[in-house]
Formats: sequence, C-alpha cells, structure tokens
Amino acid sequence: MKDFAKKYLAWYNGLSKVVRALLCLLWDVPSNLCRFSKSALKDNTLGVVLAIVAAVFGGWILFVVDLCCILLLDKVLWLDELEEAEAAPAEAAPAEEAPAAEETPAAEEAPAEEAKEE
Repeated sequence: MKDFAKKYLAWYNGLSKVVRALLCLLWDVPSNLCRFSKSALKDNTLGVVLAIVAAVFGGWILFVVDLCCILLLDKVLWLDELEEAEAAPAEAAPAEEAPAAEETPAAEEAPAEEAKEE
C-alpha cells in the first residue's frame, strides 16, 4: 500500500494546478485518494479511516474545500499536514526564558507614603 501511496502522491503533486483543479471537479476522487495516500504513508490508521469516510459522506463539502485549497494553496490539506504545521514552530525556535522582573526599590515607595501623610 505504501508503494501505491508514494507513486500516487508523486504523480498527483507533479500535475499542474489547473489539471488538479479540473480533476477535483470529477467528484473529488483524486483529492480523496491523495488524502488516503498521505495517511497511508505515515501509517495513520485514523487518517485512513477518516479519508474513506470523507470520501463516502463528505462529497460536496470537501469538493468546495479542496477546490479552494488547490487554487489558493496549491495543495490538498489533510490531518497529517496539520500535525506537521503544529510541530514545526515548536522545533524551529526554542522558547527563550523571559528575564526576571526587577523588584521595585523601597525608595520609590517612600514619596507615595509621604504624600499620604501630608
């Protein structure tokens, strides 16, 4: 199955944006196979099951989403890419510790207390 997924993704990603948009008009079958292949390559069982369910029940909604994503982003979005996008910023830039806030000196508080006494 991984062999099919690799070959299909290589073929599908090699197509131009216009051809992928036209193929999307054919009941969104090529885009659904792309989702299935992405999940199969990563051994994501949940993604494979959701791809099959989406292909059977998500027809017109996914058709519109896929067409917009292909025309605007030049790719078909799926769960596996969302996980990579969330993990990438965390790996790219480690969080820097914020410098500790300095305590206010007691000398600054003294004028306020003198003002209250007057």
